[in-house]
Amino acid sequence: MQIVVENEVVKVRKGISQRTNKPYELREQEVVVHGVGRFPVITKLTLPEGVEGYKAGTYEVTTPFTVGRYGLEVSRDLGLSPVRAKQAA
Repeated sequence: MQIVVENEVVKVRKGISQRTNKPYELREQEVVVHGVGRFPVITKLTLPEGVEGYKAGTYEVTTPFTVGRYGLEVSRDLGLSPVRAKQAA
């Protein structure tokens, strides 16, 4: 599966958790996901701790998906690694 970052803008959402009453901050980046269906899917990727945002480019997902209690579950850290351009033969 590949994820394409076309825009490096990171949107930040902050607030107070209703459940814990503690502050939270979520950082999201819009991406295009290829390889999970017939067509690419545009979605938001919640960035893991320590990741300020991904540079524009194509990335391979190295973290496996699992099936959990609520369906398909993915770690917040997808282990994205840049895809290197293939050289012409």
